[in-house]
Amino acid sequence: MLSKIKQILQKHHFNKMLKGAAPYIVVDKSAVLLPSVNFMFRTPRKNIGVIIGKNSIVGCNCIFESTEGKIIIGEHSYIGGGNTLISRNEINIGNNVMISWGCWIYDHNSHSLNWENRYKDIDAYLQSFKNYERGELGNMYLTKNWETVKSAPIKICDKAWLGFNTIILKGVTIGEGAVIGAGSVVVKDVPPYVVVAGNPARVVKEIER
Repeated sequence: MLSKIKQILQKHHFNKMLKGAAPYIVVDKSAVLLPSVNFMFRTPRKNIGVIIGKNSIVGCNCIFESTEGKIIIGEHSYIGGGNTLISRNEINIGNNVMISWGCWIYDHNSHSLNWENRYKDIDAYLQSFKNYERGELGNMYLTKNWETVKSAPIKICDKAWLGFNTIILKGVTIGEGAVIGAGSVVVKDVPPYVVVAGNPARVVKEIER
């Protein structure tokens, strides 16, 4: 499995971005990595970033923009291509979860609500591009002040189903067996065994257990 991960890293040129990315990923030997799977570590780190459990099928983008964050995928879950998980805190996906295409799961705000901090983020981007033009390696994520960015863990409990094009924002827990309607934006916790839909998502029906 480790050699397979290395092949995927090489295919997507991650070895050029960050040598030795494979040790950041733990995949059970029974899990399936689809050709669309994409592990992107934009800064160095010292610990495991991705854990994938038994018999899960994974084809999503797993993106880390800082030295922190973790994505945990349980057993017998399906996350197809076209989905993006971005972590600075933790995204924990349970067992028997299905995530349809086009979903975004994002456990932080990316930027501060304060415009002066966002101004500094733009400066960091500019400096990174200028360094690149001079032939130097620039990394805007290393110079970004993450202390100004709010983050909170996301938990998707066992047996949940996320419809296509749903967005799950920081701090949300999706209860066991819950269904998220297509195109929904989830900004608060979802009870077990209900269907939610809309922006922001609201309970529209209960599911028989």
